[in-house]
Amino acid sequence: MSTDLSGIEGVTYPWDDYPAPGTVREVADGILWISTPVPFVGLRQVNLWLIRDVAGWTMIDCGYGWDETRGLLETVWKEALGGRPITRLIVTHYHPDHAGNMAWIVERWGQLLPNMTLGEWFAANVSMNFGYADNIKQRGLWHKKHGLDEQRQRLFEQEVVPYDVGVSLPGQFKRLRENDIVTIGKDRWRVIVGQGHAPEHVSLYCEARKILIAGDQILPQITTNVSTWPMEPEADTLASFLETCQKFLGQLDPETLVLPSHRKPFRNVLFRLRELGHHHAARLNVILEASKGEVTAGDLLDVLFRGKLDGHQIGFAMGEAIAHLNYLVQTGRMRRVDTRDGTWRYAKLDGFDKPVTLEL
Repeated sequence: MSTDLSGIEGVTYPWDDYPAPGTVREVADGILWISTPVPFVGLRQVNLWLIRDVAGWTMIDCGYGWDETRGLLETVWKEALGGRPITRLIVTHYHPDHAGNMAWIVERWGQLLPNMTLGEWFAANVSMNFGYADNIKQRGLWHKKHGLDEQRQRLFEQEVVPYDVGVSLPGQFKRLRENDIVTIGKDRWRVIVGQGHAPEHVSLYCEARKILIAGDQILPQITTNVSTWPMEPEADTLASFLETCQKFLGQLDPETLVLPSHRKPFRNVLFRLRELGHHHAARLNVILEASKGEVTAGDLLDVLFRGKLDGHQIGFAMGEAIAHLNYLVQTGRMRRVDTRDGTWRYAKLDGFDKPVTLEL
């Protein structure tokens, strides 16, 4: 009997805990869940997925590129694959907890071309050369322009984890595009490209089985980081993220089982997508309420984020504060103020008394 979960207030979790290190859990016929560690405070872990294919297994994402994850993967491959090889690797996006072991997995299984979008391949390769989101010096100057105080700036410089520490990249890849069909075993998985978190993030949706491998695009409990980076300073990444949420709302079945990259698999995805809209509306309204005069992104960290941020988190917090300010500028609620000292400051525009609402 079909159960419509779209009206339930909250997501539901079919499993109470995570697979033990070095083990798998079958979440659907032929789909195995692996949980691996990451070195980032608060993130806890990242999920990888194995899907039974015709001659072997398709693997989704690579985990962070350190020995601990590689040891766990070797154990999983020995115990769970039934003697069959990894025959295909799909990478949702370029971030180190997803792309970290890419070259190692390719070399370990041989003749693999990682499947990913062109935008994610470019971002990974540019970041390896300290560009894109990993130019730490450029990010430091960017933070200063946006009003980050010296103490937090020093903490960022001391504790940010460079991209190349946890990532190894192969020399070739196979390109994925929006609406590509990836056949795995008897199932057809459609590529849905998302934005806001990464340039061209891949999620995979099997409509027949009502299963979405969501990557970081839709997460339960925690919210996807949506940041603006210094190489595209006026980018409205929040609008891009919300547009992707709206796209998912129009395409996913209410009963879809979501396999996210962080935290546990869940149901009631339509509720979660709408909840994300309400979350970002609340953040925008907090910024507007806190903006009595001119403000900087650095001023907003204590307003937007609870608790003490470590140096790595400060970088993402600044990116997210700037992304929300850019959205308010693009939607005409705030303006950027030109200052003689080069600091980017923001001020509310008159005539907008009603709070921001984001109804997805």
